[in-house]
Amino acid sequence: MSHIYEKMIANPKTVTLFFFLLLLFIIIVFIVGYYAWQHHTAEVVTYEKQIQAQTAEGIELAAKVAHIEMLESQLKDASGQITELANKPPEKVIVTVPYEVEKTVVKEVAAKGADFAIVTDSKDPEKEVNIKEITKLPENTPVTLNQYNVFAYKKVIRGINVYPSFNGIKPTGIGEITGDVSRKISNDGKYIGIVGGYDFDNKKVKIGLRVTF
Repeated sequence: MSHIYEKMIANPKTVTLFFFLLLLFIIIVFIVGYYAWQHHTAEVVTYEKQIQAQTAEGIELAAKVAHIEMLESQLKDASGQITELANKPPEKVIVTVPYEVEKTVVKEVAAKGADFAIVTDSKDPEKEVNIKEITKLPENTPVTLNQYNVFAYKKVIRGINVYPSFNGIKPTGIGEITGDVSRKISNDGKYIGIVGGYDFDNKKVKIGLRVTF
């Protein structure tokens, strides 16, 4: 073990790379832990009146319950889409028993990759869904509900960056190309990921950490 340590000290580049990778590992572990804690304490399903779900205020309420931060423009867009969907046939019809409704809704949120969902009564827009009452109904009781999955942010974003070379102010070709893949780490749209590329001017491969906020 001492031999390896001495060899690392003798090569500054190896030491620098080691500590960079160690720091990167610590940052990723911390972020993943924080992300997992957020999702553990969040409620991804909110039960509302149909008329409430069609307002920005209704979307904001459901977003807060799910620990999701949305811009005002996002709230308006989401409420407008729910208003349009309310008058259209459902994309998917799921048949289940009353006591499994809540689990089924949560499962669909995960399957669709949505940030959260709003569930409303399909027949009475003025009535708020009471999930506790529904779960107590007899198994053969038909229940029809609307589920609106809300996508606030993409789970993964990808990017390609191209930088030109210059001779003074005149472009002479491609100087550098990088690509990155980042995953959402917070409910307010922050991302962390890996970026890699090639610097043609200096003939070097580059790799690093990207944080988007």
